[in-house]
Amino acid sequence: MRGRPGKGAFKARSAFPGEGVGTFWARGTLSALDQACLLSFLRRGIDLTLFSYAPLENVPEGIAVEDAAAIVPEAIGQRIIYNGRPDVCHFSDFFRYEMMRRRNLTWVDIDVLMIGEGNFADRSNLLIAEEPRGLNNAIIYISDTEVLTTLREEVHKLFDRDLRWGETGPALIERVNRVLGGPIEPTPHVAFYPIDYQDIWKVLLPEHFDFCASKCDDAVTVHLFNNILTTIGYWKSIAPPAGSYLHHLLEKNELLFLFRETYPENVMRAVVTNYLYRQNGKALGIKAILREFVPSMVRTYRTYYK
Repeated sequence: MRGRPGKGAFKARSAFPGEGVGTFWARGTLSALDQACLLSFLRRGIDLTLFSYAPLENVPEGIAVEDAAAIVPEAIGQRIIYNGRPDVCHFSDFFRYEMMRRRNLTWVDIDVLMIGEGNFADRSNLLIAEEPRGLNNAIIYISDTEVLTTLREEVHKLFDRDLRWGETGPALIERVNRVLGGPIEPTPHVAFYPIDYQDIWKVLLPEHFDFCASKCDDAVTVHLFNNILTTIGYWKSIAPPAGSYLHHLLEKNELLFLFRETYPENVMRAVVTNYLYRQNGKALGIKAILREFVPSMVRTYRTYYK
C-alpha cells in the first residue's frame, strides 16, 4: 500500500503535558517503522519535534526538525561511556532531561506508537511505572525543576566513567525521586506500555492477535522496544504479516504506505521462532552447566576436604 498519508481519519485531538512532544535521532536514516511511530502522534494532533545533529532526508511531512546541539552539544556524547565507548542510549537519557528542562516538552522514544486518544495536558509530571517493577522512561515529562536539575547534576558526575546498564535512566530517576522525598508519583503502565518487553514479539504474529488486542483495549500508546525487535531480526522497513496485531495497528492508522512490502507469515514466524529458540537455548544452556558444575564441585570438596 503506497500513497500520501490520509489526514481526515483522526478528528479527535490528544495532548501531552508541556508544549508538545520531543524525541531524538542523532543522524542517519529513519526506518519505515520509525516514521510510522512519529506520524502516529502527528495524526492525533500532537505537535512533535525531532532533534538531530545532522540533516535527515526521510522525516515525515509535518514533523518539526531542530538542531540537537541547541539542547546538548554533540561533544558531550563522547563523555557518556558504556562498555568502553560512547553510547547513544545512555546519552539519550541525558538529552531528554535537558530537553524537558530547556524546552518544556514531553519526551517519547522513537519506538513508541500512538494507538489511541488521551489527554494528559493537566499532568504536572508523567513518570510511568513498568511491570513487574521499576520505571520505563520511554515516555516521560517532569516539570519539577529540582528533580530535573538534580538529574542533570548526577549525570554530570558520571561523565568519562564506564557506566552500568541503565545507570543514567530509570535507576537514576528512581534514586533521585526517592532522595528528594518522592515528589513525583508514578503513573500505572497500562495506558502507555500495555505489552511488556517479554511479550513484544507477539505483535508480529497473527496467532497472538487476540492476546495483544486485549492488552491494548484501553491503551494510548504501545512501546515497541526497538532493541528487542532488532535482536529478533525484524527488518523495520518491511511491514509485519497481515493478520498480526502490529499490521492491524499500522493499517488502522493509515501508515502501511511507508513500508516497501510485507513479511510473509511463514518467514516472520521462522524469524521469531529462531529468536525464541536462542533465548530459551541460553537459559537451558546455563541450567545444564549448573547441573553438571555444582555436583562436580561437591564431589571435589568431599574428596579433598573430608
